[in-house]
Amino acid sequence: MKKRRVNSMNKTILIAGCDGTLGKAAAEVFSMRGWIVIGIDQKEKTEAKVNQYFAVDVKKEQDLDTVIREIEQESAIDALFNVAGYEVNKDFETVSYDEWNDLLNTILGGSANLCRSVAPKMAKRRNGSIILLSADYSKEFGDDVVNAVAASTLHGFGKSFGVEMASDNVLVNVLFANTPFDLNKVVETAYYLADKNTYATAQVVSISGINV
Repeated sequence: MKKRRVNSMNKTILIAGCDGTLGKAAAEVFSMRGWIVIGIDQKEKTEAKVNQYFAVDVKKEQDLDTVIREIEQESAIDALFNVAGYEVNKDFETVSYDEWNDLLNTILGGSANLCRSVAPKMAKRRNGSIILLSADYSKEFGDDVVNAVAASTLHGFGKSFGVEMASDNVLVNVLFANTPFDLNKVVETAYYLADKNTYATAQVVSISGINV
């Protein structure tokens, strides 16, 4: 595997779920450090510090693919950070099939849709970093079984997809961060994986953001 280019200014990151608290924090840090930041979210407008914004649902594969093609016409995506999230606030025994489906379609389906759209273009350039956020609910009080199950699907996906993309010099890693998120730790780890990491891939990177 060839080493990826690092520490260059004006690289481009796509942040999915940019209008959430974590997405906004990530957008601000990457922007301050010289990255071109492109954000996507479901809302019509965003308050995130981004150079360009697109309102699109990551669950809608065709709409997302159209947006990615438009972005790539102007700026090659060097890194993808997916923080698009969704939670079901019910206990395991009362969650309906439709609620399970919506949850999995957002967490796993959204990540898969993003990777299908972005990764082939990175592979063609033989350069890219994909970071998928997986929330760790193990320190939370209450019933978060369904949310924890959905988040953990990204572990298997990220490891397998990371192995698949390794020969194309595209690094795929899962950022496993316990809730509530320590924004600084999560964003700094994401920044390292996007900007400094030259080799590690197919890993679940676990960070603890709170003292217990």
